[in-house]
Amino acid sequence: MGEQYVQKPIALDAYEALAERYSELAETKVENGYIEHPAMRAQLGGAGEISGSKILDAGCGPGILSSYLVKHGAEVTGFDISPKMIALASKRLNNSGDADKAVCESSNVGKANFFIADLSMPLPMLADSTFDIVASSLAIDYVRDWSVPLREFWRVLKVGGRLVFSLMDPAGAFLWYKPTAAFGVQKVSASWSGFGGESVVVTSHYRPFEEVINPVIAAGFTLRKVVNMKPILALKEKNPEKFEEYNSHPAFMLIEAWKDRQN
Repeated sequence: MGEQYVQKPIALDAYEALAERYSELAETKVENGYIEHPAMRAQLGGAGEISGSKILDAGCGPGILSSYLVKHGAEVTGFDISPKMIALASKRLNNSGDADKAVCESSNVGKANFFIADLSMPLPMLADSTFDIVASSLAIDYVRDWSVPLREFWRVLKVGGRLVFSLMDPAGAFLWYKPTAAFGVQKVSASWSGFGGESVVVTSHYRPFEEVINPVIAAGFTLRKVVNMKPILALKEKNPEKFEEYNSHPAFMLIEAWKDRQN
């Protein structure tokens, strides 16, 4: 038999092209800085909840969430498929910028290490029952078959550990991408022009709500919370029109689930 064919991740080229602009601008973008970032941080908690916790940041991008976690005392392991994103995550957390593996420490008790890996593939470099929390910020939409990442999240979490992840809200994604049908997982694309410079076509997946919840349950998790993200009040002053828009049409959804038993 020949070597097994591994499909190239669908958003790799797009994020390699966007990496520097995304890292620089995401925290000030309406959708990221005023909706998704605050919701993820609120659900994960501050220093009182996460200090000393071991957290896996799956699809860490340029390290924006990892930086928050480390500043609040967590020990973070982050990975991403994009070498440029891993280099930027390393730079953001003040270390050498080695794209293969990077380790850094903050002035707090937290620290982080980063490596390149594909969210759609097994993660043999991570030991069983290692993490208190798995967090994933707007990354899992790029994986068609969630069974692999969810199985790996279950494996690496300790009993009692939390999975907290965000994705495009199915209703908002349906309005944005206009897929051919409301049912089933479908590959979709959109041109991103909001990060300055040349626009980039980003390919992802649309999935209805049942395709979000059922794989989480099938992986063994106990569903704890579903959040349709809304903008924080600071956006009302910055951009009243966008504040009203995103209070009427959801952009993102957050899921929290727990590993409450061992297999």
